[in-house]
Amino acid sequence: MNVNQPPRRLPKSRIIVMVVIDIVALVIGVSLFLWLQPRDQDAAVLGLISSLVIGGFFNLVIALVSLKP
Repeated sequence: MNVNQPPRRLPKSRIIVMVVIDIVALVIGVSLFLWLQPRDQDAAVLGLISSLVIGGFFNLVIALVSLKP
């Protein structure tokens, strides 16, 4: 590894895309939670958690593709 290399950073456009993905995942998760809560409490929690996990996975993919060597 070269000592003079600057650290790799994500461009601002990718960070904005990641934030948008987080917001969309949160909106989907909360809407699933509110829609499923009267029917089944466990399914409501699972819907919330699964949408956040999928959003986090997409963020991880964006970060790994952006920072590839």
